[in-house]
Amino acid sequence: MKVVVKYTLVLAGALIVALSLLAVVRVEHDRGRFVHDMEVDHRVVGRILHAGVADVWIDAPSPELATRQTLGLVQRANENDGAIRFEWVAGAQQGEEAQRIEGHDFVSRFPIRARGQVVGAVVGREPLDAIDRMVRADIVLTAIEMGLIVVIGLSLSFVLGRWLVGRPIGRLVQQARRIARRDFTASAPVRGSDELAELATEMTVMSEELSAALAKISIETEARVAAVEQLRHSERLSTVGKLAAGIAHELGTPLSIVGGHAQMIAGREVSGEAALQSAEAIDREVTRMGRIVRQLLDFARRKGPEGSTCEPTEIAARCTSLLAPMMDRGKVRCVLEAADGEPDVVPRALIDEDSLQQVITNLLINAVQAMASGGELRIAIARVRATPPETAGEPTPCVRIDVGDTGPGIPADVRAHIFEPFFTTKQPGDGTGLGLAVVYGIVVDHGGWITVASSDRGTTFSVYLQEARS
Repeated sequence: MKVVVKYTLVLAGALIVALSLLAVVRVEHDRGRFVHDMEVDHRVVGRILHAGVADVWIDAPSPELATRQTLGLVQRANENDGAIRFEWVAGAQQGEEAQRIEGHDFVSRFPIRARGQVVGAVVGREPLDAIDRMVRADIVLTAIEMGLIVVIGLSLSFVLGRWLVGRPIGRLVQQARRIARRDFTASAPVRGSDELAELATEMTVMSEELSAALAKISIETEARVAAVEQLRHSERLSTVGKLAAGIAHELGTPLSIVGGHAQMIAGREVSGEAALQSAEAIDREVTRMGRIVRQLLDFARRKGPEGSTCEPTEIAARCTSLLAPMMDRGKVRCVLEAADGEPDVVPRALIDEDSLQQVITNLLINAVQAMASGGELRIAIARVRATPPETAGEPTPCVRIDVGDTGPGIPADVRAHIFEPFFTTKQPGDGTGLGLAVVYGIVVDHGGWITVASSDRGTTFSVYLQEARS
C-alpha cells in the first residue's frame, strides 16, 4: 500500500506541474491573441478616423476651423459603443504612427499631416481591463480543469495501483513472512506475465529449494548430534576408565603393602621391633592413600566463588614460607614480585584463601620438582585487564598470578594433557597426577582461567582470577 500511495503522490505532483505549465502557456497565448486583436481594431478604426481628420485639415480654410471640425469628428467617434476612446492632440512633435501599451492602457497614435507638416495626432486609448478579465477567467477555468483531472487521475491511479500493484505486493510480503517462519507450502501468490508474477514464481522456486535444503540440514544435524553424543559417551567412558585405572594404580601398591604387613602381623611372622616397623609401614601407606583420596575428593567436589576474597600477595608469601625447606633442599631460589599499580592499593581476588593456597602450593611444588638441578622460581602478581581465551567480549579487571621456573620445559605433546586427572610424567611414587587437575578445577570454578607458556628455558603458569570490587 505504501508503494501505491507514493506512486499516486508522485503522479499527482507531475500532473499539477504539467497542468500549471500548460495553463501559463495558454494564458500567455490568449493574452497575446487579445492584444493582437486590439491592434487590428485600433488600426482599422484609427485609420478611418485619421482619413476623415486629414481631409478636414486639407479642406478647412483656417487651422481654427479645422481644429473645431476635428474635435467634432472625435466626439462623434467616441459616441459609439466601442471600448476605444479617441482624443485630439495638437502639435508638431507627435512623431510617427505607433501602437503600444502605456501603463494600463493600449494606446494608438496616428499623426495628421497638412501642407507638408504634422499638425497633430489622433490618439486612441483602450483600457486593458478586458485582458485582465480574460486572464482571470482562464485561471479559474484552468484551476477547475486541473482539479477535475487531478481528482480523476488520482482516483484511477489509486484504484488501479492498489489492484495491479498493492495487492500483488501484499501477497508477496505475506509469502516472504511465511518463508521467514519456515512455511514453504504456499504456491506463487501472483498470476500473470508481468514482473511481479515472475518475482512470485521465483519466490516459490526459492521456497522449494529452501525446504529441500532445510530437510537435508535437519538430517545432517541429527546425524551430527548423534555422533557428538556417541563421542561424548565414549569420552565419558574413557574418563571413567582413566579414573578407575589411576585409582587402581595409585591405591593398588599401598593396599598390597598394607595387606602384606597385616598378614605378617596376623600370622605372627614378625614380632618385637619388626612388628613395630610393619605397623609404621601400614600407617605410612594408609596416610598416602588418605592423601590420594582427599585429592580425588577435591577434584570431584569443586567449590565455586561464594563472595570470599583474599590478597594473592599475602597467600603467595605464606606458600613460599611453608615450602622454603623444600626449595632449600632443591637449591631453588624464589623471587616474589608485588603487584603493579598504586602502592597503597593491594589487589584482592574473588576466591577464598584455602582454595588459592591450594592452587599456588601445587604450582610451586610442580615448579620445584621440575628443576632437579636447582634454579630460580619466580612468582609475579599483577592487576590486568584480560579476556578469556577463545572468548569474544570486553576485557575485564583481573588479578594475574604467574608461577615460572627455569626447568627444561614441557614438551608440546605432553602440554595438551597436563590438566587431565591421573596424567603425570613423574616417577611412580612422586605424584598422583591430580595436582594440576585440581588447580584447573578450582580456577575455573571461581570464574578464572589458566594458561601455560613453556620452552626449553622454563615454564610459566599464569592464573587469571576475577578482581574483587572494593
